[in-house]
Amino acid sequence: MSYGFAFATFSSIVVHTFLWFRKDIARQFKRTLKDEQDIHSHLMRNYTEVSWWWYLGTGVISVVFILTSVVIVPSQLPVWALALALFLAAIFVLPLAILVAISNQNISLNIMSQLIVGYILPGRPIAAMLFKTFTFTTGFQSITFLMDLKTGHYMKVPPRVMFMAQLIGAIIGTFLVIGIEEWLFSTIEDMCSLKQKNGFICPGSHTFFAASIIWGGVGPAKLFSPGRPYSPLLWFFLVGAVLPIPFYFLAKRFPLGIWRYINIPIFFAMIQVIPLASGMNLGSWILTGFIFNYLVRRYRFNWWHKYNYILSAALDTGVAFMLLALFFFLQLPKGGVYLDWWGNNVWANTADGMGMPLKPVLEGTKIGPSSW
Repeated sequence: MSYGFAFATFSSIVVHTFLWFRKDIARQFKRTLKDEQDIHSHLMRNYTEVSWWWYLGTGVISVVFILTSVVIVPSQLPVWALALALFLAAIFVLPLAILVAISNQNISLNIMSQLIVGYILPGRPIAAMLFKTFTFTTGFQSITFLMDLKTGHYMKVPPRVMFMAQLIGAIIGTFLVIGIEEWLFSTIEDMCSLKQKNGFICPGSHTFFAASIIWGGVGPAKLFSPGRPYSPLLWFFLVGAVLPIPFYFLAKRFPLGIWRYINIPIFFAMIQVIPLASGMNLGSWILTGFIFNYLVRRYRFNWWHKYNYILSAALDTGVAFMLLALFFFLQLPKGGVYLDWWGNNVWANTADGMGMPLKPVLEGTKIGPSSW
């Protein structure tokens, strides 16, 4: 079902963006910063804008590095497939960025890219991983770059300074991440093993590997094509494309009604993560949203209006600092200190924590069709 909702998400994004924002998109392509009349744009005119040559030069250099990585190294990914991955990221950046701007929900291109590469390059798991990486990373980093430029716009940071800060930060971050990864694997025993005593089991890497086998090795043709076990999930593409239409016309017919708040892409994007999350994940999310976006907004609107976004940033920042504090004060000294209390143990008493499936596979049986 999670895959089905993901299919519906992407078809609904295209239709929703066309219905609601087609005129705005066309208008913005014809405008420049000088045409904007708001106070922020007026003040930003005092700074020199970033030349298109900066973007073009950065793009050309990046493409050269990408081509080198897929041509010299045996990657199984042809150049035309690489071009398709970058093209998909480029055409989806705009609708995905619009959704982020109005909802703060960043939708990933993972599922769509895996579905496409699984059909065009079947039996190539390495190519599937690379195709997904180039599509997802290009789109995600583009939106992140836009978010930071927008913050700089509001904070009156010179555009060229923001551009260079982003570029230099990305370069330093790349080498830093690789260095930290090498250090972790050389110093932590059983790193990424399910037996790792401190929990460094690398679930993201295991998921990434499993996805490469499912989409690149087995391939979506054996899962979703007509007559295959999960072929009905392809109907979600149609559901996602049709569902935004009635709500759009209802919102136009009743402009002050509740219909204007219904966003089908966000609905599908959020519901697709529910099967993958636990009650603790959803519980904290729902509780925080209910308290601050309903109770506080309703009964203490002035406080909510002034501090809600600052609170959101503070919660994210607090988690990051707490991770550092836990690592340096509890895990690093003398082999680590474990706090044995309910909050750290409750997850292990669940079916997910104990690895108990709802329907166990009996000896002599298997999942899926008898032959592929």
